[in-house]
Amino acid sequence: MNNELILSYEAETDKATPINLTHHGYFNLSPDGGNVANHQLQIFGSNYLEQDDNYSVTGKLIPVAGTPLDFTHLKEIGKDWDPEEGYDQSFVLDKIYGDLSLASETSESESGLTLSVYTTEPVAHLYTAKYVDVKNGKGGKDYQAYSAFCIETQHHPNGINIPEFPSTILQPEDLYTQTTIYKLSLAK
Repeated sequence: MNNELILSYEAETDKATPINLTHHGYFNLSPDGGNVANHQLQIFGSNYLEQDDNYSVTGKLIPVAGTPLDFTHLKEIGKDWDPEEGYDQSFVLDKIYGDLSLASETSESESGLTLSVYTTEPVAHLYTAKYVDVKNGKGGKDYQAYSAFCIETQHHPNGINIPEFPSTILQPEDLYTQTTIYKLSLAK
């Protein structure tokens, strides 16, 4: 057993169709749950996608260096965040599009767990669950804002409206494929 969840997507169409599939799995690596601010995160992307006030991507690519969005080296998720906003941001990965490669690694010291995310997609979106409010979840626990994080792999959001982005239009003669792997490991 490799302790991994493999998501493989395929799609076909009979007419030109916009497509941008992702997975919104929520994770918390701490044995007691709680806030994910102390989780250590590294994202293998040196640029992020600018968003407007409605979180829509504008088309502008911005270097992460010197910003609170710089996760190019391992750091605590909560180190530079606005504690009222958390993160809801897309990162363009430093990779060849279509190659299966490492997008991010997140670890938590008390549990010793590390979640590695591999993908063929060009973008990883970090979301720290600002709007989560779940009563009586797993084990009877309540989940509030920032009690989980997501690494959502996908094409460039809003790519349908930004011609400079890679196309998100699936043509009838093409097969859409993508793979994302969520792999857990335990420090020894």
